[in-house]
Formats: sequence, structure tokens, C-alpha cells
Amino acid sequence: MTNVIDPDVSIGPVQLRVQDIGRAAAYYENVIGLQILKRSSSTAVLGVPSDGLPLVMLREVEGSITPPRTYAGLYHFAVLLPDRASLGAFTRHLHSIDERFGASDHSVSEALYLTDPDGNGIEVYRDRPRTEWTYDSNGFVHMTVGPLHEQQLVQTGENTQWHGLPAGTVMGHVHLHVHDMEEAYHFYVEVLGLELTADPQKFPAFFVAAGGYHHHIGLNPWAGAQAPKASIRNTGIDMYTLVLPSEWALEPIADRLEADDYPFHREEHTLYVTDPSGIVVCLTVNSPNTVLSSAQMVQLTE
Repeated sequence: MTNVIDPDVSIGPVQLRVQDIGRAAAYYENVIGLQILKRSSSTAVLGVPSDGLPLVMLREVEGSITPPRTYAGLYHFAVLLPDRASLGAFTRHLHSIDERFGASDHSVSEALYLTDPDGNGIEVYRDRPRTEWTYDSNGFVHMTVGPLHEQQLVQTGENTQWHGLPAGTVMGHVHLHVHDMEEAYHFYVEVLGLELTADPQKFPAFFVAAGGYHHHIGLNPWAGAQAPKASIRNTGIDMYTLVLPSEWALEPIADRLEADDYPFHREEHTLYVTDPSGIVVCLTVNSPNTVLSSAQMVQLTE
């Protein structure tokens, strides 16, 4: 495939719509372990202060409701911890505050699953070393949904103190409910240039990535075929970010979007495009740290 995105692309901040900024910010501080980097009366930017990079940006939408999961939008965003001990310490923290969570072993990773007060799904995980990943004869990475050995995980982190998410924490991937799987594949693989990484015959979803990662984006049809696009007036995902290493890496994507008649908004070192499910993708050289306003989101999704 010639239309391959730069292998050094990574996931940047995710911007979410919430009902109550105080409640949401408190959840991400006290449960997830992020810290507020910026705050206004209706927005918050949270991250890991030692790194100075935002991971989650929140925007309050007055009068919003949480739509049912029969709409396209966020399935979960996934926060990647630097090591297994950190995930063990996080697991112990969740038990200490009596927070409910799900858990799975995916062979390439170990993951915990939570839901914020506005219905936004969250994964917190750690990767196994790439040397431990296995592949089939077609080059697809082997991923599973198996039981997590939680007791062993907690023991691994027993000497790691919990003081919030540690340095080295990044946004690992984003998993989306999509409106139409064929349209999503065309946009993410043939236009943006991400590569299919897992066998679609084994998963009722597409997993796509850059640089040989197991997945940067998950695309699933589980909200239903032709699931309606969620309104930006209700809770959910506003936008997520793909961070590119250079302006040079951005130009081929802009060319392909234009050639395929995808409208996009261009700013210095950044372009915004709405995917076929109505989700804004920010492709940028510099990771954003300012919440886009309601008026800006309306402009980008019109």
C-alpha cells in the first residue's frame, strides 16, 4: 500500500463532552489519577504534570444527556501506563476506593475498563513487550479477550506507591462505534493511511495502526448497522488527536483528503477532518492543550 501514514504517529489528547465539569474533573482526578493542568468554569485539561502533556480535555455541555450505545461515537479511549507495576498499583487504588471495573488479558496487553459519570468508556492498560507479541501467517498480530490474572497483577505493583498516573503515561489508542464499517475502513486505511493489524475474520471489528503497533484505532459496528451519529449537544467524544512527527508527514494526508473530497479545516501545523461517523479527528504536529469551544465544534462538524 502506498498511502501509508508516517510510522511515528501517536495518539494525543481526547476531548469529551460532559454534563457537569466539576463532577467530571473530580472523577478524572480522584479515580483515574490525572491532574488538572488548566481549568475554567466550563472546561478542564487534565494530564500527568511531570510530563506536561494533556491527555483528556473536558467540555461541559449544558442540558446534555448521555445517549444510548446505539449511536456512533466513543466505545472507549485507552490510557497506556509505562509498566505492569503501575497497572498493579492502579488496580490496588481502584479497590481501595471501591470503584467497579472490568478486566481482560489481550495477549499483547493487560487492561482494566471503567465508565465515567457521563457514560464515556475508559481503558487503562499496559503493553507486553513487542518481543512477546505473536503473529499469524498473514502478519496479523494475535490478540485475545481472556481473563486477567488480577492477583498476580496486584502483587507486581505491591511495592509501587499510588500517587496518580505516573510519568510516561500516554494516550494509547481510541476505540469507536462507527456508522458504517466499509466507510470507516476507507477513511482510516485508504485515506488516512493506517494499516490493518488484526485478522478481521477473527474479530467483529477493524483494528488499525501505524508503525507496527497492535492498534491505535479500533472500529466496531456494535452500536448497530448505520448507527446514527451522536449529537454534539449530548455527552460523548468531541474529538481525538493523531500527532504526527513533522509538517512533512501531514501534507500527504491533506492531499489524499482533498483528492477523495473529504472537507477539512486547515490551521498552522494542524488539520481537522470529520470522519464518516461524525467524529472530529485532529491531525497535528503539536499536541493541543486548549479545549475547543462549542462554536468551534459546530463549525468543524457542519
